[in-house]
Amino acid sequence: MSLAWTMVRHRFAAFAGTFVAIALGVAVVAGATTLWASSRPEAPARYGASPVLVHSPSVGTGRDGYPDHRSWTAAHAEELAARLAALPGVTAAVPDPVFYVQRVVGGRATGDPDTARSDGHAWSSAVLGGYRLTGGEAPRRAGEVALGGVAPGARIDVLTGRGPATWTVTGTVDGPGFYVADEAARALAAGVRVIGLTVTGDAEAVAAAAKSTVGGDGLVFSGKRRNELEDEAVTRTRWLGAQLLIAMVTLGGFVAVFVVASTCALSAAQRRREIGLLRAVGATPGQVVRLMYAETLVVAVLGGAVGVPLGALTAPLLAPPLVAAGLEPAGFSVSVQPLALTGSFLLGVVVALAGVWVAARRSSRIPALDALRDAAIDRRAMTAPRWIAGLVTAAAGGGLMAALPALPVMTRTSAALGAAMLLLVGAALLAPVVIVPLVRLVTWPFRRGATGMLLRESTLTGVRRLASTAAPVMLTVGFAALMTGMVATIEEAAGIDEAAELPATLVAAPDGTPGLAPSVAERQPGDYKLTTEVLVTIGATTGGRDASGEAGVSGIRLSAELRNRPESVAVGFPDGTTTTLKVTGTHEGPEDLVVLPRDLVREHDPAALAGVVLLDGPAVPVAGMKVLPVRAYVQELIDVEGRIIRIFLVVLIGLSAGYTGLAVANTLLMATSARRGEFTALRLAGGGTGHVLRLTTGEALLSVAVGSVLGGAVAAAALLGMRNAVEEELQQAVRLVVPWGQSGLVVLVCAAVAVAAASLPVLRTRPR
Repeated sequence: MSLAWTMVRHRFAAFAGTFVAIALGVAVVAGATTLWASSRPEAPARYGASPVLVHSPSVGTGRDGYPDHRSWTAAHAEELAARLAALPGVTAAVPDPVFYVQRVVGGRATGDPDTARSDGHAWSSAVLGGYRLTGGEAPRRAGEVALGGVAPGARIDVLTGRGPATWTVTGTVDGPGFYVADEAARALAAGVRVIGLTVTGDAEAVAAAAKSTVGGDGLVFSGKRRNELEDEAVTRTRWLGAQLLIAMVTLGGFVAVFVVASTCALSAAQRRREIGLLRAVGATPGQVVRLMYAETLVVAVLGGAVGVPLGALTAPLLAPPLVAAGLEPAGFSVSVQPLALTGSFLLGVVVALAGVWVAARRSSRIPALDALRDAAIDRRAMTAPRWIAGLVTAAAGGGLMAALPALPVMTRTSAALGAAMLLLVGAALLAPVVIVPLVRLVTWPFRRGATGMLLRESTLTGVRRLASTAAPVMLTVGFAALMTGMVATIEEAAGIDEAAELPATLVAAPDGTPGLAPSVAERQPGDYKLTTEVLVTIGATTGGRDASGEAGVSGIRLSAELRNRPESVAVGFPDGTTTTLKVTGTHEGPEDLVVLPRDLVREHDPAALAGVVLLDGPAVPVAGMKVLPVRAYVQELIDVEGRIIRIFLVVLIGLSAGYTGLAVANTLLMATSARRGEFTALRLAGGGTGHVLRLTTGEALLSVAVGSVLGGAVAAAALLGMRNAVEEELQQAVRLVVPWGQSGLVVLVCAAVAVAAASLPVLRTRPR
């Protein structure tokens, strides 16, 4: 280790690329894991003063991975709460019927549409959050409300599942939410799912007694288990953020290995003479391997020591952007996570050692005779394993691309993406072979000029150097063009497909709300559907299903995809009631959708809302509603769904471009620094600093151009295959959308970094 430390200390410039790659990789992983570990489920704040919570029973896991629950009816919840209130240590047992409500200000709905679904509560449940009146009095009848930030006596306009309303503020509360009279809340809510208990003494003892009282009629949560009752909307938000953080960790670790491996490989190639000298004085292959591992370990420890605090300091700065992007819930904060930081440091060491493995093994086989060689020509740009891996990967990608027309239509898009990734990896592995003919072709017109001849010959004799620069550019440009083009083209196709399913010219759509109340939809000239979720029992299986309430339906319609259609099914509604309905027909939608009579949905779910009204006449203006052409409405839906995807793409492409710039800069800095003798000879032959700069700049731009062309060609082939698959699936023409701006920006960044990295060593060593 002492020899390794001495080598690193005296030749740190040769290890700078590995150091920066590890430091940045550890910083990315430390920051992302700190954010992930800080984002833990939390019980809703409205239950902050309730150490024991009783939830309605679960009936299994839904299609989205979240549990399905059967609601209690309001009467049953009151009866169960009375039994729980009689338990020793319980000071109050209060049902919490929640309902949808949004305030209207200036004719527009305010607040977040998703959280608004559970913003309404009964006044009696305010005690569960420890909320108190700071002014006025509690609401006693329908049309009265207590909320924070509004003085008693004011009148506010709101939207509920029953439609628009005007409420009188009777009191000011020191907590969030809208609190109405208990009877009014029961009329607006669809059943009850939570009963909160306020207690004195040992909460766990109360929880144990509550379990005995409830039995199979509910679930009891206390202590940290209360966090399992986090609102599903908040949990989904955390899940989206977690996917981005996991992708960042995965990409950061993978690319760090790639950069470290390429850096170590280039460093080993430049140190062949030095390693040959070590072999000549008696160093064994094992000692050479251990030396390179020890050097990398020293650099990894130093890089981790810088990366860990950098990631820990950066993580809190990323919390507000994540909240603003909808990837973390409001109020999310970052705390110190020692385990995440320790794991990031150890991961950096493992990544560094994994990256140096191949270079160390190759270096151990360098013969002592190489100490006598001083040629700068790459004697062997491709090894046998690299030949095999490159040919196999390229053949697999090409074969999959050629087989696209024979594959099922629904699988072609995924197959085209897989083929593109295989071709990109294959092209990166075969870069030293592919680059030679491309360089000959590109530099052919300039072969007779002095600079052109030098550029042509220096790149042909330094194929490994050029390939090391072009490969990361190719992967990044190909990945950026492929992913952005694929998302844009699929969004284009989705717009065409969804617009074709709406047989109308204009639609009345929600404006800042989760949907339109039935009373609002009925005022519009046109057809609409109500949506809710019901529990349907088919055979012995009960599960949550989306329900569409349509006019003219007399019973229940199930999906035509069901092979064994029953004559009748049991349906559990959101208000806790259950009934048996006769199956009167089928529909062509998915299995998880059932069609019910519209009036039946309205009767059992006051929060059931319409998504859109297909207009066949002039719309009646209402707050929380807007009129749009069908194509504009569909585009809004696509933009909302695609926003998260675009955030993911920006982050991942940004990380890829950053690491690519690092790899390119490191390769060119090391390679250019090692060519000082060559540049000195060029100056002695009459060339000035300008000639050397033109040569290095030309080589840098040539490598970026070659990588961009290869990456763009692979991406273009995959995008065409994907577009053809989508056209066959939709049976209509789809425009191929190529995001030239994003791809061009990546190329420009790579080119700027390459030119700067190639020029810096020349400027630092120019003669005075």
